Amino acid sequence: MNDYVYLYYDEADGKYCDAIYNLLEENSINVWMKSKDSTSKDDATQINDAISSAKCFLLLISKNNQKTNQIITEADLAFSKDVPIVAFNIDGTELEGNLEFILENQEKIPAYPYTKKQLKELVKKISEIMKKQPGNVKLDSECVDLFKKINPKRKENLIKNALVVAVPIAVILILIYLFVIVPTGQYTTDDGVFTMNITGVDVTPENGEYKYTIYGNSYNLPANSESYFMNIKFMDKDGNLVYEVNSTADEFKSGKIWSGPIGNDNADHIDFKLFDINDKMLSNESYVINK
Repeated sequence: MNDYVYLYYDEADGKYCDAIYNLLEENSINVWMKSKDSTSKDDATQINDAISSAKCFLLLISKNNQKTNQIITEADLAFSKDVPIVAFNIDGTELEGNLEFILENQEKIPAYPYTKKQLKELVKKISEIMKKQPGNVKLDSECVDLFKKINPKRKENLIKNALVVAVPIAVILILIYLFVIVPTGQYTTDDGVFTMNITGVDVTPENGEYKYTIYGNSYNLPANSESYFMNIKFMDKDGNLVYEVNSTADEFKSGKIWSGPIGNDNADHIDFKLFDINDKMLSNESYVINK
């Protein structure tokens, strides 16, 4: 085999080791792994030779292997042979004892918090040690997903990702409230956003008087609309009060806000207000009557 990486792992981490093996091979990095390359009954001699001839010693750190004698023996051999060591921590296990000492000044790369980024960093670092041009790192989605599942920062990342989505939405809703709802006289109530506005006014003579029919629409009309109150003031062109109506919002039916005679046709515009039971204004507008 040409220049290669020696890959150490615990048998309990076989699926993670296979994923790393395939990742490196896919990126043109040769890998020596006991389960695939050992052909001699004398494992100790073959492993010794493989480590001594390796260009890099890649160590998968996990809760399964940190305290075993084998990991100490092989890492120490690589250290004594001046073989560069890269420790890839797959589950957040903290280094202790002899292994911590051996790896103190060696390259250590965690598989978290951002799995895809960390796997790319691993490939680039090993390529650098082996004096190879990494180019664009090829990543298999199954490999990425595998390491994501044991990412000790997984819940934290999910929360961060949720916030990345939620915060802009919250900001947009606040801006809509501040710059759209509030300026148009709309305010939130216990029933959500409830508004009402005038869309048209008809004035017709009737029995010597003038009947005014005010048309409008509403948004989110609540079931208990009798708890909301309308104040309608008919004003002349000089701003004098001609007629005033106070009623509950449940009178709004079939697109009509109010209909009735007021005695004359002097009304020039209508001042309309909608309140809740606590006298908080929900809608407020002045509508000019086109006769």
